Amino acid sequence: MNPAEKYRILEQIDGNKKRKFAHVFLTENKISGVKSILKTIQKTDDNLVVQDRLRKEAAFSFIIDGLPETLDFFETDSEIFLFKSFQNGITLRDYLEQFRSKEKAKKLFEVLKQLEPILEHIHESQIYHLDIKPGNIIVDSSKGVRVSLIDFGLALNKQEAETRKTLFPLGFAAPELLLNHLELVDARTDYFALGVSCWTCLQGRMPLIDPNPSITTNLQLTYPLPNLDSKYKAFSEVLQKLSGKHQFTVPPNKLSAEEQIAALQKGMNKRYNTYSEFISDFEKQLALKKKTWWSF
Repeated sequence: MNPAEKYRILEQIDGNKKRKFAHVFLTENKISGVKSILKTIQKTDDNLVVQDRLRKEAAFSFIIDGLPETLDFFETDSEIFLFKSFQNGITLRDYLEQFRSKEKAKKLFEVLKQLEPILEHIHESQIYHLDIKPGNIIVDSSKGVRVSLIDFGLALNKQEAETRKTLFPLGFAAPELLLNHLELVDARTDYFALGVSCWTCLQGRMPLIDPNPSITTNLQLTYPLPNLDSKYKAFSEVLQKLSGKHQFTVPPNKLSAEEQIAALQKGMNKRYNTYSEFISDFEKQLALKKKTWWSF
């Protein structure tokens, strides 16, 4: 079937992002009117890895609220079309920017609570997102607070053996991803990225970032998550634990594979073992702040 027979394009939503190969559109089913997200790519010899990721993303289809469902997948000799369910709302960062500084941590906590069953569902299936960042957490506040986790383009299903080139979101990736040890990936890998995402939303900028990607990678391997500014400092320890890491004092490429793995595991063991532990500690800090200057 030609996808144009079933869907109409409403608008291109990857905007001015410099996507090297794929494009993203908001689409609509011509009969039902249901909106969807289309990821499409022109197949070339230069984008074989991206083609493979798009095929794998099609396999990540969920039927629970807050996670994307694969609606259709078409592949021709020259193109790939992936249609995913549309999640209404705005990004986590845009959502939090609507509120005063005194309200942001409370509003962030509400989102984090809604995210708990979503992460538990995928992690119980040994699926790890590996691209958690503010832009992939969608918040719809039209009726209460509804949270969605989108874009499983880098996701990993550990029940299926997979080897691939290093793919990670620069600035948010855990050290085990930076060093391409996919065998170590577990729920704590997603927790790490979530910790950096929370820090970014509260602070208004990304931590440990440099215009040079190689320097950014080195910073992320070498230094812990910085303390937040004074108004959010109470949450620094919680987020630092969520994003715990081993601090490499020598370049990892000078270590054997066994030494790298041991160091990475040591860092991962610093993180929360369960999401509920993190939520509990965050809530405790929120309660302490309430006693000082919080406005509920």
